[in-house]
Amino acid sequence: MNFRTTFIILLVLASIAGAYVLFFEEPADKASVNEKPPIHQVYALAKENIQQVRLSYKANTLAKQGQIQADEAYQALTLVKDAEGNWQLTTPFHAHADSAKVNEMLEDFVNKRVKQTLEVVELAQYGLDTPSIEITLSTDSGTGRAGQKTFHIGKKAINYSVYAKEKSEAHIFLIESSTLDDLTKSPTDLRDRAVIKFTPEAVSEIQLQKTGAAGLVPAIRCEKSGNTWTMTHPLSVKADTQEIESLLSQLSALRVSTFESDSADATGTGMAGMLEKYGLEPPRIQFTLTDGHQAHTLNIGSKVAGTPRGFPKPPDTGRVYVKSAQHKDNTPEKQGQIQQGAVYTVTDAIYTLLNKSVFDLRDKRILDFQRTDTTRFEIQQERGGRAEKVVCTKRLDGTWELQQYNNAKVAGTPRGFPKQKLKADPTAVDDLLFGADSLEAVAFVTENREGGPDSAKILAQYGLEPPAIQVAFTQRGEEKPAVLHIGNYYKNDTVYVKASGGRSDLRIAIVKRDLIDKIATGTAWLRDKQVLNFSIDDAIRLTLLDGDVVITCQRPFGTNWRLIAPVKEDANNAEVNAIIYELDDLKVDAFVPKVAGTPRVPKPFATTGLNLPIMQLTVELRNQKVYTLQVGKTDSAGRFYARLQHEPNLIFLLNAEIIPKLKTTLAHLRTPE
Repeated sequence: MNFRTTFIILLVLASIAGAYVLFFEEPADKASVNEKPPIHQVYALAKENIQQVRLSYKANTLAKQGQIQADEAYQALTLVKDAEGNWQLTTPFHAHADSAKVNEMLEDFVNKRVKQTLEVVELAQYGLDTPSIEITLSTDSGTGRAGQKTFHIGKKAINYSVYAKEKSEAHIFLIESSTLDDLTKSPTDLRDRAVIKFTPEAVSEIQLQKTGAAGLVPAIRCEKSGNTWTMTHPLSVKADTQEIESLLSQLSALRVSTFESDSADATGTGMAGMLEKYGLEPPRIQFTLTDGHQAHTLNIGSKVAGTPRGFPKPPDTGRVYVKSAQHKDNTPEKQGQIQQGAVYTVTDAIYTLLNKSVFDLRDKRILDFQRTDTTRFEIQQERGGRAEKVVCTKRLDGTWELQQYNNAKVAGTPRGFPKQKLKADPTAVDDLLFGADSLEAVAFVTENREGGPDSAKILAQYGLEPPAIQVAFTQRGEEKPAVLHIGNYYKNDTVYVKASGGRSDLRIAIVKRDLIDKIATGTAWLRDKQVLNFSIDDAIRLTLLDGDVVITCQRPFGTNWRLIAPVKEDANNAEVNAIIYELDDLKVDAFVPKVAGTPRVPKPFATTGLNLPIMQLTVELRNQKVYTLQVGKTDSAGRFYARLQHEPNLIFLLNAEIIPKLKTTLAHLRTPE
């Protein structure tokens, strides 16, 4: 390497070192003691006291000077804190800001530590003659300079720093370079993405207006009183409070996907064309809610056009255009003030959320009663040409007792008197009360009207004059019972019903028939499912059939069982006791209702197989009571028909798993040698 080359290399290195010192190295003799205090401490700018923020960027400054084209994404913006402490965008347009994001930005900035201060004369070399970012923070919401500080952010320096300056001061200082990212925000970055900003619990009224093929559909209006919603138009009925509260909760959580145009763009001569372009003139759905003194209106437009063939689809497909049409402040001091909203897109789930019908928003419960307060219920129906009444009352100990009445004479029972008192099945009673309390319409076929000459005719059309079944629920403290009238069966496993109110109440509904089918079985569903109720220590004799062989065991004294037929010897105590335990715990899977027209025979014996039982067990107790269980064929579900011999007409079904536990043979009952 010759001298000339070496000299050139040294000259280049010296130039680089000089530039580094000029632009990045702070003059040591001019630097103050570095205590690294935070900005909020130096300039008395506590985050919670800041009421207004103004941000502008170098690109916009240079654009005004004609040097470059402005970056539309990073427009100068102004944020103002309202009386409730929420941040609002006031320029370049009016909109709610995301207060959490604004507070985070301010906290990051005012907590930046002043690394070093510098006394300089020339600002250009530090990028502070035309700063990258200018931020003005005011501790009052006005435009006065009291409590106002403006900061300029310049070029980056070494050690992850950036030059900064308070506008009114001569010196400059260094803070973390992350300030550039913290403060580089577009209006969209800081904008609140809530579709409508409101408090669901404070909403007192909603209105839903849809546009159909023939024009506007009658509006649906609901109002809140206390904790209950009522539909006031087009019907005057109770509203579905849970449905409305769910709708409002989901709407408050819905977020904007993209902002299409701001309020300033949605005014002027081009407004009508723009709204038509987005399917917002007229809107497909218009939803209005009143939150305190403010009414918010949301218009739902058309779907966002799909991606052309061959192009990749964006991740947020399935969007629609919406517009917050008006924001009306009804406070006395701002009566009638209207603010135009913006057009944006949201997920098309908003269609499902707001595309509601009168049926969707009305209360669909059939009966209005409290199941926990019910002390008595009564079921009346026609069965096989005979009127039957089942009454179930709640005893003081909380158990339920059944009584069955018949208008036709029953042997041994005077006309109109109960046949007998039966213990009710607590599970079945709970199922009935819960099912009736939660019974909801799948459709309404008529609405309330004043009683007239055609009332009986209308009710008869649906099998409700007289009703096929009537269920009355008496509640503690209520004079009149809540009555469910059950009429004809309809298609798709549904049935016509009507709540109490007489002929003047013509609100006829269609419900699923599951509960109704159970009610129709009367005592067969509601009676206690325990087949036998005895103490196993009281059993003194057990007789069963093993084919044609009759096997009998007895224990007249003590606890040991003994075979007395067809052999006489000690029995296998464990085997006999196992059968006794099963009989004592035996429960009905379901009672078989009587067949219409055959009041004394629920089902033909040939069907049940009870004319020739495949199994028969007899247990005799110390009090001389004798119970004989007969088991016949199986039904389509594999359950076994059975009955007690002393109640031949009460046929029930036993679970197939029980039968093997009741079967045995002589060999099993004999004592092992």
